[in-house]
Amino acid sequence: MNNRGLLVVIAVLLVGVLAILLVQNHRENKPLDERISDSVGEVVEEVGDEIDDNTTSHN
Repeated sequence: MNNRGLLVVIAVLLVGVLAILLVQNHRENKPLDERISDSVGEVVEEVGDEIDDNTTSHN
């Protein structure tokens, strides 16, 4: 891999890391009630998926 290719890979990785940091920062800046409701929603969805997986696999 030449220098230009290596620089492109490094630049893409840096942009990806910055994007992840921005998303995490935005999520942490949400009010507490929004974070709790998001977490509860995720738990309900996961439990529903597990129930669905277990009931369909036993048919």
